[in-house]
Amino acid sequence: MTNIIRYSSKFKRHYKRVSKDPGWRKVFHDKISIEITWTKQEFISFDFVITCLEKDITIPKYFYAHPITLPKKMIQRLKSTFGDTYTKIECLELHFDGHNGDHLLIYAKNTVAKLVYLLEIGTHSELF
Repeated sequence: MTNIIRYSSKFKRHYKRVSKDPGWRKVFHDKISIEITWTKQEFISFDFVITCLEKDITIPKYFYAHPITLPKKMIQRLKSTFGDTYTKIECLELHFDGHNGDHLLIYAKNTVAKLVYLLEIGTHSELF
């Protein structure tokens, strides 16, 4: 089953900026080697992560996807965006360039509605 991917206006703005930034080249253009089912395969980080989110595939540990706590106001806005104020929303952050990397994606998942909402993209200093 596939997920629907939606983008916040903040994500779109930040994506436009970082996609032109040479420091983000490794995220959008360079291939990385990831072990999947005991074989090494090469992928472009951003494309691979979006495909995983879209196809509801578990994101490999390399990307260090972990839960984060968002402000209550943002959670309420997300719930209204998802269309159900009682549903559980999982908010996560992942690192495109490994556990100690500084290229981040913040997103929210609603597994019931099969919806992924990309919230922000940037570095630690830009986002926190």
